[in-house]
Amino acid sequence: MKRIHFIGIGGVGMNGLAQLAVQSGYAVTGSDRAYKPQTGVFELLEAMGIQIFPQDGSGIDDQTDQVVFSTAIEADNPDLQKAKTLKTPLLHRAAFLDQLIGDTPLIAVAGTAGKTTTTGILGWIFECLGKDPSVYNGAAILNWKNKTTLGNVRKGNAPLWIIEADESDRSFLRFHPTHAIITNISKDHYELDELHQMFDQFRSQIKQHIIEGSSEISQKEQSFIFENVEFTVPLQGKHNIQNAHAAVALCHQLGFNLHAVRTALAQFKGIERRLETVGEIDGVRIIDDYAHNPAKIAAALEAASAATAGDLHAYWRPHGFTPLHQNLPELIDIFTRHWKKNGGTLFILPVFYAGGTTQKKTTSNDLVAALHRKGVPANLVVGYDQLRCALHEIMKPEDTILGMGARDPQLPIFAQELLEL
Repeated sequence: MKRIHFIGIGGVGMNGLAQLAVQSGYAVTGSDRAYKPQTGVFELLEAMGIQIFPQDGSGIDDQTDQVVFSTAIEADNPDLQKAKTLKTPLLHRAAFLDQLIGDTPLIAVAGTAGKTTTTGILGWIFECLGKDPSVYNGAAILNWKNKTTLGNVRKGNAPLWIIEADESDRSFLRFHPTHAIITNISKDHYELDELHQMFDQFRSQIKQHIIEGSSEISQKEQSFIFENVEFTVPLQGKHNIQNAHAAVALCHQLGFNLHAVRTALAQFKGIERRLETVGEIDGVRIIDDYAHNPAKIAAALEAASAATAGDLHAYWRPHGFTPLHQNLPELIDIFTRHWKKNGGTLFILPVFYAGGTTQKKTTSNDLVAALHRKGVPANLVVGYDQLRCALHEIMKPEDTILGMGARDPQLPIFAQELLEL
């Protein structure tokens, strides 16, 4: 039995691979700099038989056959250094996923925004229609998540995989899918010219069907018409209608019964931290979202604004200094246009920093200062305690609180604490 070690096993991408590895017959170990035995994700992984170590090299020895890492792992990471010392083969996470998939038919969902939700919708529809696929997704599918299952992957018995393919580190170019969806292309980790070149290459690697997302959809509120069948989308936002439309279009290309697809879609509960309603207390609704780039923030703000009867109080935590610096003009534009149209309150938290050698070219204070120059009364808060007090002072019945941001594990915890407090 091969033994595989995952660096950063607590992350949603890596823990998904670790789960699939166990279910595929590998012995699995892992490490994480944030490892705490009583934390939910680590408890569930250990319940699967995965042994988790501090990220100090102690989890790798001469019995380790492969070490899986991601682009986020720094070159001086102790686990990486230990693997190099022992000459243990190193695999990027996309290479390991490709190894699991092998020659099996593959559906890949790519795009700057919407790929996690679209992958989840596809995985759920395929399961409901008895196709029994293996699914690898960037967040938990709420239909699958429970006290014993993280919900972001599914190991099926059919020779078929559905995966979210990530462009942020170019790793989606490793795959040559049988079928694919490209949800959209907008500036995020790269400039648009470079992104279009990457996606052109990805298109050339698709063997059969390709579905390109479109904003030109015949829709009314939360439904759309496709091939004379009306599909209800049980998710907020126009962007989710576009995500569901792309999934339905691929199902149609594959010859599925559209009435069965419609029934499955109507039962889809959504994706963790994708406009996820945490709860409602005293008439105040609390929503948690993973939005971290301009396109995703715009979509989340639009959907939450359309659904609230009162004021929208939004907070956002930038997930890194480099993306904040690269996207500063677009972020200023998004927040300014939203505030001028809808009003409400905006809080900006400090940039999430997990360590490393990144240059702090632009800070949250710079963003807030730029917004003030545009007339937007954005508020800089130094941490969650200050944010909690500020929200309690201003929220009233029928208001909505929208939390946004990636990477920081405290974000969903804070949203839950708001509900409980």
